[in-house]
Amino acid sequence: MTETVRLTIGDGVATLTLDRPAVRNALGPDEWRALDERLDEIAAARNGVRVVVLEGAGGTFSAGGDLSTMPARLAQPRHVRRANLLRDAQVIARLTSLPQPTVAIVEGAAVGAGLSLALACDLRYATTTAKLGATFHRIGLTGDFGVLWTLPRIVGPTRAFELLLGGELVDGTRAEAIGLVTRAYAPERLREEVATVVARIVSGPPVALAATKRGLWRALEERLETLLAYEAEAQAACSKSEDAQEGVRAFGEKRAPTFRGR
Repeated sequence: MTETVRLTIGDGVATLTLDRPAVRNALGPDEWRALDERLDEIAAARNGVRVVVLEGAGGTFSAGGDLSTMPARLAQPRHVRRANLLRDAQVIARLTSLPQPTVAIVEGAAVGAGLSLALACDLRYATTTAKLGATFHRIGLTGDFGVLWTLPRIVGPTRAFELLLGGELVDGTRAEAIGLVTRAYAPERLREEVATVVARIVSGPPVALAATKRGLWRALEERLETLLAYEAEAQAACSKSEDAQEGVRAFGEKRAPTFRGR
């Protein structure tokens, strides 16, 4: 079977590439399963991966659910459909719980389930001409793959209602303005700008980065008092890391630190 999600690992970066350009990287059960398997491989690489990048081949992130297989999936008994959706959606939970920061590169379309996938990443960089939208209502369905949870937390409930209820497509420039993406760049600049961000993260302290990511996702759900306790515990753990010792030494010696994730 053709590999629909490719994984490459090098220089601390794991790149997941949705590779179905002929159908604009549409997502079906096979693709969600493949993503899950690639995440297993990233987990096995452990300290060899400091950043995870998610992109689409052929100039498109993802046009969303694979409509060619949708009739068969809609025909499934309700309990089967529910179980299959819940299984596939675990990819979203896994992305948010990865210790490594995740970065989505959005070119072309990121709509429907494709948008859900991008929103599960910690950072999202798009071209100004990209098209993003929660277009589920256009085919009579509600949002899935975590979008009802991530979208209001990223853009706020008012914008989330507008995007979900209206199914509006927004370009990258508008997406940046409402906080849907981190930054939007001219198409010819996108890859260069993302490479700079990724290089900065790769050079950072993995132990502290993981603690910060975990805390930020938890902050979306927990009370301040609970987060204060988490911060104290995480900071105490980071304080005992070799990275913290190296960071303090490097600051005193006025040089760039070399973090090793220990």
